[in-house]
Amino acid sequence: MLVAGADGGGSKLEAVVLNEAGEVVARALSGGVNLNFVSLEECERSVEEVFTQIAEAVEREQVALIYSVMLADIPSIRALIQQAFPHAEWHGAHEHRAVLAAGGILEPYGIGVVAGTGSSTVGWNGEKRHTAVGGWGMLLGDEGSATDIAIQALRAVVRAADGRAEPTILSEETMHYFGLKHLWEITRRVYRDNLPRHVLAGFAVRVSCAADAGDHVAQRILREAGETLGNDVLVVARKLFASGEAFPVVLGGGVFRAGEWVIAPLRERVLTEFPRARIILPDVSPAVGLARLALKEIGQ
Repeated sequence: MLVAGADGGGSKLEAVVLNEAGEVVARALSGGVNLNFVSLEECERSVEEVFTQIAEAVEREQVALIYSVMLADIPSIRALIQQAFPHAEWHGAHEHRAVLAAGGILEPYGIGVVAGTGSSTVGWNGEKRHTAVGGWGMLLGDEGSATDIAIQALRAVVRAADGRAEPTILSEETMHYFGLKHLWEITRRVYRDNLPRHVLAGFAVRVSCAADAGDHVAQRILREAGETLGNDVLVVARKLFASGEAFPVVLGGGVFRAGEWVIAPLRERVLTEFPRARIILPDVSPAVGLARLALKEIGQ
């Protein structure tokens, strides 16, 4: 018997298949599936690509259960998945439960932080007690996300160009990443060219590299992102847990690949008020976490 998990967001979709021992026997990646950022046609292409690949890599009749955070209420998406695995039962799962599961937490207890293209934080203290903050999108929220980090970096670059702020190697990174001949061209890239959100968010990787190279501006931007995400955890934790209570906080999303520049200020904020909280950085992806939830469901 096999199970599958699929996790998708603004930048990518990942699907995996696990055997009964919990080993990954198939994996596939494709583009984004969040309909706030991509069209339904793009989403359908990504879903078809990923599920076709994993179905071809295994005996599809053996896949008994699929856990997914994706678009179960859209008939075309459901049809594509059922076409790939016609005998599998499909369960929807919360994005942040996938993050908790990736951190080894298979029960609804703890806080999941998602900081990728967007950002949001959700916590549970049992199935009937949960609360959430964030997830309002690029214009209204998503503080601490890769998109937000990229925007803060570009603002720092243009302020430096004006002489309103200190110089930063992010200026050179901006020229290279966006393929500019002159910094003024960034306005065209951002506004007139309708810069895709995942491309903008990808600049956060350059911010992380600049921080590692000693750039104080990049370090400040990442530190402030970590503080912001830590504050979000505190808002959720105060509603669900007592200050002396132990609970996990699982960190998911590409922003945390920046390492301690982001994680250390988050940890400091949370542990100052909730000293028994456990900050967990998963060593598997949310898609694997979802598949582990499926294994638990079938009693493996």
